[in-house]
Amino acid sequence: MVRWARLTSTPFSSLSDDALFDAVIAQRSRGEPLDPPLGMLLERWRRPAYLVIRRVGASYRRGAPEDEPEVFQESARKLIERGLDQFHGVSEGIPGKNASPKTFFLRIVKHAAIDRYRAQRDLLANPREGDGREDDGPGDSPPEVAIATTRARRAEERSDAQEIYWAAFERLRAEHPNEAAAWDLYHHQDVEDHEQCAKQLNISVVNSYKRVSRAQAHLRRYLIELAEEKG
Repeated sequence: MVRWARLTSTPFSSLSDDALFDAVIAQRSRGEPLDPPLGMLLERWRRPAYLVIRRVGASYRRGAPEDEPEVFQESARKLIERGLDQFHGVSEGIPGKNASPKTFFLRIVKHAAIDRYRAQRDLLANPREGDGREDDGPGDSPPEVAIATTRARRAEERSDAQEIYWAAFERLRAEHPNEAAAWDLYHHQDVEDHEQCAKQLNISVVNSYKRVSRAQAHLRRYLIELAEEKG
């Protein structure tokens, strides 16, 4: 596993994320330990990763203090075991654009958090039933059942809302691809600000603001229409 010590005294500390990631790949290809460059990268990415985890948890109305370090470590494991082989430096959302290692890792974090909170939701919605033996303990009390039922219904409603949202986003990508690309970077890939968004899209910061604003307006209209169609 990754050694989590902060190694700021090494020459790696002055390197960019891309250079550190290249060092990780080079050391891995030579069969060498992945630290210190990987440990330094993960420490740099810890804070934005925790932010992603909190955002996902909020969308599922879940979250506990221990979630952030646990999801972060699980994401680091996935990066080491599979991600290093899967990263090709090309953006999935914007064909022809380069993807940064940080964005790639935050996508891993996002999916790890989704898996965690979705599993919690499914467990609540579908509690394991007893096997009918006489020594089974007493079942949930009526208030507990009512609470669980209410939570399960709300989880289903959130699932429906997410389905509508992604349908609206796919429509945005089809009808307004430039706005969709900006929205995807700023809201889905957790690019930190409009300056970084503009840099990745090769546009001005002003245009980044405009595209995200237009995307929001289009999405609002699509969501209303899709919600009305769904009834």
